[in-house]
Amino acid sequence: MIMSGASFKKGALARPLDGEVDLQGHRGARGRRPENTIPAFRYCIDQGMTTIELDTNVTKDDQLIVCHDTMLNGSICRDERGNAAPPIPIGDLTVAELKLYDCGSVMNPAFPEQVPVPGTSMPTLPEAFAFAKNYESGRELARPMRFNIETKFARDCTAKDIERSARLVVAAIVDAGMAERATVQSFVLPVLPIVKRLDSRICRSALFESSFIQRSGNEIILAAREAEAGIISPHVNAVTSAFVEQCHAAGFRVLVWTVNEEVDMLRLFAWGVDGIISDYPDRLARAYSQRKTDFIETSL
Repeated sequence: MIMSGASFKKGALARPLDGEVDLQGHRGARGRRPENTIPAFRYCIDQGMTTIELDTNVTKDDQLIVCHDTMLNGSICRDERGNAAPPIPIGDLTVAELKLYDCGSVMNPAFPEQVPVPGTSMPTLPEAFAFAKNYESGRELARPMRFNIETKFARDCTAKDIERSARLVVAAIVDAGMAERATVQSFVLPVLPIVKRLDSRICRSALFESSFIQRSGNEIILAAREAEAGIISPHVNAVTSAFVEQCHAAGFRVLVWTVNEEVDMLRLFAWGVDGIISDYPDRLARAYSQRKTDFIETSL
């Protein structure tokens, strides 16, 4: 059984590579609001997160829509008649066509605490940036919000698709003045060196599925290094304290996804992870507050 943060032995709490922990709302706040929407981003900011995590797809008209799935998801989006959205590839639709779908009226059945927001459409990446800058301008935040932007690709994506996505996301980031506030992450690692080549100010994160636990830490570090990433982002079920130490020794930050139980958050904080991505920003904020108390106690 994993004990609470306060029960870890004195001196057992490790520290992040640069001393700071990045608190990220997954798809904004999927557990509380419709995913990848402005209401989710607002909730994320209000809960004191440092970063909004979101997903992007390239549309038919060469724009970036904030959406996780590469096809319309009928379980969370409805057409103008209230019917489940048909499984059309996002890349076959324009932004104007995608904006016709209501992706806020139906509660995600996997997240019973999610509050629907009827009439909510998918934002574009520039719209997400504009919202955050406007929303934070009237609030006293410890620091400007950051963005962790995942590039999504169909299974049969080509090198041309990868290059196209990289150019569009970098252009959107730079146009919004977000180059030093943004990270691009992907499971499709070849996109990351392209991002670096286009603008080295943008951080890059290499995502790894939970199955990577079957591979050695050295293999993961090598893959991240070849992708020219500065962050290794593994699934929560595949992280150990030894792996965090190994990544830190190699100079990589460790950003863990998707962590929804506070007891797991406390365990990861004790291991010195550099960041956590969660569907529940409120839970992550509470766990981080406990983590700060633990550090004070262990330093006495």
